[in-house]
Amino acid sequence: MTSAAGTVTMVTMGKMHGLRYTVYLKPWYLSISLFQRTLLNGELGNREYLSYSVTTGSVYCVPCRLFGNQVPIAQEGWSDWKHPERVTDHENTNDHKNCVLTMIERNRKQGKIDDELIASLEFEKKYWRNVLTRVVAIIVSLTSRGLPMRGHNECFGSLHNGNFMRELELIAQFDPFLSKHIAQYGNSGRGKVSYLSSTTYYEVIHIMKNKIMKTIINEVIDAKYFSIVVDSTPDISHTDQLSLIYRYVLNGTPVERFIQFIPNTGHKSKEIADTVLNAVHEHGLDIKNCRGQSYDNASNMSGKYSGLQARIKEVSPLAEYAPCSAHSLNLVGECAADSSQESTAFFCLMQNIYVFFSSSTSRWATFISHTSTNVTLKRKSDTRWSARYDMCFSLLKNWDSIITSLINIRDSASEKAITKNEAKGLYLHLIKLETAILVLFWSDVLERFNLINKKLQSISIDLITVSNLYSSLINYVKQLRSTNMFEQYEKKALLLSNVKEYDESRKKKRKLAHDETSKNKIFQDSRTKFRVNTYIEIVDRLTSVLERRKIAYDEINNNFGFLFNLTKSSSVELINCANYLHKKYTNDLPSSFANECLHFKGYLISKSKTEPMTILEMQQFIIENKVQEVFPYIEIATRMFLSIPASNCSAERSFSALKRIKNYLRSKLNEELLNDYAILHIEAELVKNIEFDEVIDKFASTKARKKLI
Repeated sequence: MTSAAGTVTMVTMGKMHGLRYTVYLKPWYLSISLFQRTLLNGELGNREYLSYSVTTGSVYCVPCRLFGNQVPIAQEGWSDWKHPERVTDHENTNDHKNCVLTMIERNRKQGKIDDELIASLEFEKKYWRNVLTRVVAIIVSLTSRGLPMRGHNECFGSLHNGNFMRELELIAQFDPFLSKHIAQYGNSGRGKVSYLSSTTYYEVIHIMKNKIMKTIINEVIDAKYFSIVVDSTPDISHTDQLSLIYRYVLNGTPVERFIQFIPNTGHKSKEIADTVLNAVHEHGLDIKNCRGQSYDNASNMSGKYSGLQARIKEVSPLAEYAPCSAHSLNLVGECAADSSQESTAFFCLMQNIYVFFSSSTSRWATFISHTSTNVTLKRKSDTRWSARYDMCFSLLKNWDSIITSLINIRDSASEKAITKNEAKGLYLHLIKLETAILVLFWSDVLERFNLINKKLQSISIDLITVSNLYSSLINYVKQLRSTNMFEQYEKKALLLSNVKEYDESRKKKRKLAHDETSKNKIFQDSRTKFRVNTYIEIVDRLTSVLERRKIAYDEINNNFGFLFNLTKSSSVELINCANYLHKKYTNDLPSSFANECLHFKGYLISKSKTEPMTILEMQQFIIENKVQEVFPYIEIATRMFLSIPASNCSAERSFSALKRIKNYLRSKLNEELLNDYAILHIEAELVKNIEFDEVIDKFASTKARKKLI
């Protein structure tokens, strides 16, 4: 601003519009302070009613000029910069105040001249938001269940228009608003806005996926400590998909969230490690806060020196590796099943029986006609040992029915010779006393393994519980080794099979050396041979492999195990264990951690009636009693321990979702859409909490729309 007669900054309603101005201290020049009002108590207020005209070089009172107040500042303008107090005199007049009030009333919606236009725009906005509300609701319903959206076409009334349009048609039968919208805008073709096309719901799905991802990442950041779970599998298009899971503690409870599928990462540990570390970095997480990792027992994952776990530890030394406890238990059973020839032949026999009956509808009908139970024959699975329990259990329940069916097929005149011969062979193997003992033994063992395996798949399980469950299995299997238990199985097998003798195999004769005699040679009878070479061999193999697998969890539990027995530990033991944990986690736990543990022990003793039994219960106990501020590092220690995963079953569950989403009808699904569908399906609980209005607002703001939303 130069002078009143020169070029001056245009000031409207007391605010500058970004033009350059110069303020002079001389009182006969227009000052910026003129557009501010100083109250008696020193507070400042803007004179929004003033406007400066560059043309006349004067200031005008806008309300008074608009509403007919015949004063100079409203009609001719005012430029007496030497006497700014006259502006104050004007704003205190009743006529000025009435004009300002009139202008305020006109600024309200009811008083505007564009009321009808605004009402029309609001009606249109409400209309399209109602359409999108129904669209988002259908998307949530379909994606949370992993159902496909599109069909062969996008025409209303077609039988092949897909689930999305079929849902719209179904709702339209009971919703007049949607019915009218489809009648007016449905099948309108390209270039016409209806918000019912695949383009719209693909955008909405991507917006919802980003919102869920943001929620998960924010939860991980708030929890600070997290763990990674990784596994891979080929999809229907033969593309290797790497599943990435984050585990962390939320409100005192461990949760595992699916993040994404990453295609074609390779199978070498270095390639997988680079992929995982890049993903963690892209999500804005610090790998130094990673406290655990869990994979299957493949060498490229679990290798101690060059596996994925070793490469992650190079970057984050505190990321403890815990092999998948459920997968390890499956390997225990597989190793024991292959420990002897008799055991291997037994599982092959069960599979052959299933294949023999299921490969022919007539043979299956023969079996069904002789069975009186609701348990049918089951097949073997190479990955799920629960299927082996089901197979063994079904064989035990249908023992008599299977034998009767095999006899009928063997003696049937209408069957082919090869079928009759196969039935005879299965019958001869089945009626052995050894087979009856094995079916009884494996039914009991696999029942225990199956129940433990289901428990190990729980997200909330901790490593101390895993170790205790493994110990319980070890003690259970050791009890089966006794002679009394073998005799119990033998008695039950005699009743089941009605066979009194063991199968006598031909004794092999070996040529003796010139200085060797056959006098001291000991020949075992068939019963002793079966008991020693098969029964005890299986039990010993189960025991040894279980003990070896358990060591991996005991090494981690040695760090945190004292938290499980705080009230039972002596003060000296407690201090030593706490100091050891402090040295391992120097940046997380202070040197006073041992003192806090002693105090917390006393607090637990005073609350003896509600003493927590597990680490998870201890974490929840601290939160429920709101003592995090008193025992902050106990809470941190339990949070770190609970963030270590005990299995990678969440990754396996994501593979089940992958097969539902990317099936043979959708084998060309691109990676972006696959991840959008997957996270909305797998994390359906989070999808239910999405606010529809937030999704619609984001949809409206992402790009220019032809319709007002």
